[in-house]
Amino acid sequence: MNTDLNAYKTFYLVAKYKSFTKASQELYISQPAVTQTIKKLENQLNIELFKRSSNGSISLTPSGEVVYYYAEKIYNLAVANEIVIEKAKDASFGLINIGVPTHIGTFYLAKYVKKFNDKYPNIKFNIINKTSDEMILMLKKRELDIVIDTNMSDFEDDLITTTKILDLDSCFVCGEKYKDIAKKGRIELQELSKYPLILPGKTTSNRKMIDYKLKEKGISLSSLIEANSSSISRKLIIEGLGIGWMIKEFVQEDINKNILYELDIDFDQVLTPVSLAYNQKFNHDIIKEFIKIFNEND
Repeated sequence: MNTDLNAYKTFYLVAKYKSFTKASQELYISQPAVTQTIKKLENQLNIELFKRSSNGSISLTPSGEVVYYYAEKIYNLAVANEIVIEKAKDASFGLINIGVPTHIGTFYLAKYVKKFNDKYPNIKFNIINKTSDEMILMLKKRELDIVIDTNMSDFEDDLITTTKILDLDSCFVCGEKYKDIAKKGRIELQELSKYPLILPGKTTSNRKMIDYKLKEKGISLSSLIEANSSSISRKLIIEGLGIGWMIKEFVQEDINKNILYELDIDFDQVLTPVSLAYNQKFNHDIIKEFIKIFNEND
């Protein structure tokens, strides 16, 4: 049976919106053209796809429900195909799509983008910030070319390749309200339990690392506030809502300017590994060139 795939796209939109008019608007064709396409599809399949009520509303027939299941897959495949074509065009012109959390991108990524731009000034960059799971899914779907994040090795599989690029140090910091604690000198970790704490969310890599270290020492700290955003945590700490656990590189400038104060805690250094992940099946030459700069000596 030689059926135009566009007919299934048209049917899918009519069924999705339960409206011939809305489908015609999205397809930029006339409503009579949509009606004709659906009628032609019904004739080719020799089934009735829609039930029409006396008030003009439509609903799927049992047969229509079955066709809708497959039409949805056809429609999504067509949309994905359009994305692939656009990405192929982007690749030919030179566009690198990077996913990176703010707390890493703020202090780390810029110098490498600058270094690459000096060498390839015509290459464009699109930089986004989402959760690790979202960025890895986008990487697998070819919506991103590179993801830079903590503990990326957890996501490595037959499609995704990762390489470690640095370790991030973390520290406890406070604002003006608690600076006397910072000026006391070295304090015991357990003493922090007396104060309100601002910690990363439990699912973040930085939180997992400190929880692991605390568990080794048999120490438990409870937070007043948990935040997945380093920018939000920084602001809360500056405002005096508590003492926070932060990536040191992210707040180093604040420490230098006495906006934040680092506490000298009797605690082993906690390092969080950062890796670069890429889709090895869609890794064109310009992406390979960008990855190279992370392995070059500064």
